[in-house]
Parts: sequence; structure tokens; C-alpha cells
Amino acid sequence: MAAKKKKVSKRAGKKGGRNSVPVSSRGQQRKAKILAAATQLFLKIGYGETSIDAIVEKSGGSKATLYSFYPTKADLFRAVVDSIVTSNESQELKSLDNVRDTLVVFAEHRLRVAFSSKHRALTRLIIAERERFPDIARMYYEQGPLHSHNLLRDYFEILIDKGLIDIRSADEASEFFRGMLMHQRYIEQLYLNASQPSEEEIGVRARHVVDRFIEAYHQSDSS
Repeated sequence: MAAKKKKVSKRAGKKGGRNSVPVSSRGQQRKAKILAAATQLFLKIGYGETSIDAIVEKSGGSKATLYSFYPTKADLFRAVVDSIVTSNESQELKSLDNVRDTLVVFAEHRLRVAFSSKHRALTRLIIAERERFPDIARMYYEQGPLHSHNLLRDYFEILIDKGLIDIRSADEASEFFRGMLMHQRYIEQLYLNASQPSEEEIGVRARHVVDRFIEAYHQSDSS
């Protein structure tokens, strides 16, 4: 009987490892509270200044519960970054009916996400911790900026194939589009701590960039 109990205990212990999924709704709620508390603290005071004790106190529960979901503080940090990035994924670019409107919607979404207070705090946190967590910095880059670049590139390739826009390199066009859309605001944010743009400013900026881009790349009247 003792041997059987030991085997059961081993299997149960594996459920608490990294990427484990709580089987009960209560467990899912507890995990969500831990993640929310860690997100708020990491973004507000940084990774180094945030202690496990502070996360437990803010989320409730116990250290044992926290460690059953996230074995280390680094695992929790990875989960926080992943949850923020994946929750802000860009919509797919597929519509060929109105290329201008499709690009405007995409541009507005990117501006809204990139310059939100949460994302700005995350960017600062990633930069501050990139030496300690190069894998997290790469994950952020691949799921965020690179993912956005690839979406645009793939869409431009479709437009080229359909003869809807005159572009030699879809990859280069994606780089130019995102540069026009984001670069100046990033500079102002980094050096001047510029405020978050209003919805009106986001709309104006998105439409302006799309119109200049279409003019530069000679979009066909058929689009």
C-alpha cells in the first residue's frame, strides 16, 4: 500500500510543473490572480524589486500554490510577458476589398497597443532585464515586433500577386510602413516621455501614414 501511495504522489507532483494547467475552475482562478498580481508589480516596480512574498500577499493564497504553477520567479516573469503579448496580437490581414481601410485598421491597432500604458511599461521592463533574460527579450521581439512585421509582409505579398500594389520587396515595404507609423513616436517616448496618444491622434496618424504609403507605392485604382 505504501508503494502505491508513493507512485500516486509522484504523478500528482508533475502536474505542478511549468506550463501546468489547473484542472479545477478554482485552480484556474487562483493562477489568474497570481499572474495578475505579478503583472501589476513587475510593470510598476520592476522584476528585481518584486518579491515572491509581495506577489503572494497581493494575490492571496500561499507560496506553495504559487510555486505549483510557477516553479521560479523567472517562470512567472515569462508567463507575464507572454500573456501581455499574446493578448495584444494583431488581427489578420486578408481583405482585398479595400486595401486602404484594411491598412488603417491595422495601423490603428498597432498604435493603440504599442503606446498603451501597459505596453510602454512592458517595453521598459524588457529593456531593463534583457541582459538577465535574453530569451524573454527574444520571445517578446518574435511575438511582438517581428510578428507584426511578418503579418504586413505576407499581406503585401498577396497584394503584389493580385496586382493591387506596386512593390518590389514586401519585406522592405513592411519595414518602411512600420517605421513611418512608429519611429517618431518611439523617439518621443524614449527621450521625452511623451504621453499616450488619444484615439483621435491615433486615427489621424494611421490614416496619414497609410495615405503616404499608398502614394509612394502606386496602388492600383482597382483596389
